[in-house]
Amino acid sequence: MTVKEKPYPASCGMRERIIAYFSVISLAGSAALILVLVYGSARLGIEGIYPLKQGEIVRQLEDAADLKVESVVTWLASRRAELTVVANSRDFVRTTESALAGGDEPDAAGIQSLSQNLRTLKIISPDTYTSVVLVSPAGKVLAASEMNLVGARYRNKAFVEAALAAGAAEHIDVVGESGGPMILIGRKVLVRDRAGKVTGDVAGVVVAEAGPRPSFEALTLLPGTAGAQSVMILVGPRGELLASVPEQRRTPTSRDALTEKLTGRVLGKTASSQLETLRDGRRFFATYRYLEVGGGGRWGIAVAVDEETAFAPLAATRSRAALFGLAMISGALLFVWWGAGRIASPIRELRRSVAALEGGDFSARTAAANGATKEIAELGAAFNSMAERIANWHEELERQVAERTRELEREKENARRYLDVAAVMLLLVDTGGRIAMINRTGAVLLGGTVEELRGMDWCENFVPAEEKREVREIFDGLVRGEHEFLEFFENRIVTRDKGMRLISWHNILLRDDQGKVQGVLSSGTDITEKRQGDLQRRELERQLLHTQKLESLGVLAGGVAHDFNNLLMVIGGNLELVRHVVEPESPAIKYLDNAYQAAKRAGDLTRQMLAYSGKGGYTLQVVDLNRLVGENVDLMKASVRKGAVLTAQLQPGVPSFEADPGQMQQVIVNLITNALEAVGEGGIVTVSTGVAEVGAAELAISRLDEKPVAGSFIVLEVADNGAGMDRATCDRMFDPFFSTKFTGRGLGLCAVQGIVRGHGGAILVRSETGEGTSVKVLLPVPEPQPVEKSVAEKLEPTTIVERAVAREDAAKSSPGAEAGIPLPEDAGEEGTVLIVDDEEMVRLVCRAMVRGLGYPTLIAGDGAEAVALFREHAEKIAAVIMDLSMPGMDGITAADELRRIRPGVKIVLSSGYSAAEEARRLSGQKGAQFIQKPYDLESLRKALGALSGGTAAT
Repeated sequence: MTVKEKPYPASCGMRERIIAYFSVISLAGSAALILVLVYGSARLGIEGIYPLKQGEIVRQLEDAADLKVESVVTWLASRRAELTVVANSRDFVRTTESALAGGDEPDAAGIQSLSQNLRTLKIISPDTYTSVVLVSPAGKVLAASEMNLVGARYRNKAFVEAALAAGAAEHIDVVGESGGPMILIGRKVLVRDRAGKVTGDVAGVVVAEAGPRPSFEALTLLPGTAGAQSVMILVGPRGELLASVPEQRRTPTSRDALTEKLTGRVLGKTASSQLETLRDGRRFFATYRYLEVGGGGRWGIAVAVDEETAFAPLAATRSRAALFGLAMISGALLFVWWGAGRIASPIRELRRSVAALEGGDFSARTAAANGATKEIAELGAAFNSMAERIANWHEELERQVAERTRELEREKENARRYLDVAAVMLLLVDTGGRIAMINRTGAVLLGGTVEELRGMDWCENFVPAEEKREVREIFDGLVRGEHEFLEFFENRIVTRDKGMRLISWHNILLRDDQGKVQGVLSSGTDITEKRQGDLQRRELERQLLHTQKLESLGVLAGGVAHDFNNLLMVIGGNLELVRHVVEPESPAIKYLDNAYQAAKRAGDLTRQMLAYSGKGGYTLQVVDLNRLVGENVDLMKASVRKGAVLTAQLQPGVPSFEADPGQMQQVIVNLITNALEAVGEGGIVTVSTGVAEVGAAELAISRLDEKPVAGSFIVLEVADNGAGMDRATCDRMFDPFFSTKFTGRGLGLCAVQGIVRGHGGAILVRSETGEGTSVKVLLPVPEPQPVEKSVAEKLEPTTIVERAVAREDAAKSSPGAEAGIPLPEDAGEEGTVLIVDDEEMVRLVCRAMVRGLGYPTLIAGDGAEAVALFREHAEKIAAVIMDLSMPGMDGITAADELRRIRPGVKIVLSSGYSAAEEARRLSGQKGAQFIQKPYDLESLRKALGALSGGTAAT
């Protein structure tokens, strides 16, 4: 029986054709797929996927290892950059040199500043550094981020020695610690000269200690580990396990076999990718990479994945593919048979509506529900409902976009306000060096508006010419990505209205989402006033030290003057006594006079010493500076070297002022003498006078620490065209006994300094090598003062001693002064004079002088002996000559004891210190005269005559 195949009727619709076609294709495809998966996988090449998969795994491992190498290199580069910024900082290098210059006692402020810099570096990367220290070449910790390490010996001595011996400026190594390996990164602090060039000396080594586990924790989170089952390790130069994924800790009791295998291969220093087999039979694909790390050898990185794990997805491919294929074919057949007839026609209508909706017509709706099956009608209704919701969502989205746009505008405005309210300059400079953004504070500081400044070239408009090159190099380095950020960088800027300002910058590199550099974002703080305050504080400290030095020299000068005056008292007194007993026609008279004049000049030297300390006794008189300068210039012209010229330029109308004429004459003579020695033969020295208005800025450079108030000053200037002085010589020109000619010239210029200080003036010095020297003495123009006063004591004398001192000074300065009462012809026992002095030679010469005046004498060696003698001979002692400074009971105490015995006793007090100084000490000692050592017969006669004649002040 033959069965004829019935053709499809002409009325056969789409539903039947879809069913027929998909049925035949599905059955044939299912049979073919099953046959291939079950019987023909090897013949058809499916097994060849394994070698391809192996190559893919190896490539993934190599990519992962390369990524890890780049990550470690980037991490090390960041650490090197941070240390380089600190070690190359000018302030850091200079502070390190200053600290080392202090020897065993380095400057505490410098150590604090260095430690603060290191602490800041640690704070910037708190999860990176364990500690940061500055080690001297001798191995001592100069500064550290932890102050308890300062002053100790650095424990990793070998690393410091290796860092110092290394040719490069940095050195990296791994050392073992009790808690695991430690990464040490060292950077030499190279000494630079003023031009910024490296001198070859090493001031120290900045050593950063980094724990590898916290430092490399971020590396374990990076992509490229070839799957979740992969293993990655980072090994140091001597096999130290620095990092691992998953984390492994190598301990004697617990060691992972795979980690040990990979570590051994890494130590073999062979970069490769290969299949490794463990003792238990497991096999791993492994890739090894290395990187050179400074002088610390090479580090190794290994990435591995288990073979079985890697090929597990491929091994299950056949079974999963067969089941998935059968399921898909079965579902396709069911769907074809069930939905073919219901989808064909309504789908076209639905497709048209979908295309309209896709084109943006949110009002598009489908009519597929009319005449369609229930499912298609529901699909059409669902589409219409979805289209309605999409239209509503679109409207809501437009509303939200508009609202969000307004919020972004408000946030932008708030951000601008936040930038403007910041107290520091915020600046964004694009890669071309132009201002892309600046806040209001920065605009005010630069002297412009935000709109004016935007787009201006930063270096060309706001960086001083001498710093443009350095700033441009640093900026280009940031743009090239050499540093991600740069902090505490200082440079000056030029503003429009405030002039030159010093700014401290914090800079960070700004990138977009793709990592492209957009510019440099900087925060600048104006530290001009702060730096000026620091300089002023240092100047005040210098002045305080100088004041303490002057006080010490004053004490020394006073002590030396006192002892020297005692010796001069003995010398001068004996010479004068001998002069009176030698015949006037004797040839010895000339030599005695010469010796006596030498003693007088030695007394002048002691007064110079007291003048330098500012404690000399001056007597003020009205001085005509022009007359005084003219007389001294005329007098000194006779002693000028042959060929040298000494001239005077005296400005008419220079007002008279109150000063000590003798001391002012000493100032003029010393300055002219110094200038004549500087010019030699053929030079010119000009002495000029005048009146000038001098401001505070010029007075600030006075060579005296006490700066007078700005105003009108009488000017005495001595200028020469000699060789001039360098800075070091100029700084020392007023030091005692300093000279560029030969050693030990004396106290000339330092006495000038003390005299001008005592008169409340200032000294300005201008000198350059090869351009001569000019010294200006400035004395304030005083208010009219008709009454002469002592510089050391400006008030009128109020005590007996002060009035006696004033009379003594007036007598010395007036040639025709009262000579005192006549000497008594016979004083008798009732006119005995008691002489008290702890120096035996002074007692003896004083006794001889008193006896020469006709008075009987008694002598005592100290205050206690004087009191005992006075108690025994109180009735016949008419006067007492007593030294003020004696061991045990001094002159003041002894004088009080004598007055208790006899209140009306007449006392002459003597001292080697200045009269004005002793007048202040003796304030309140009524009934006492004062005579300053060394004194002569005439001075002693006047003092005793005043007591016996009743002419003492009351």
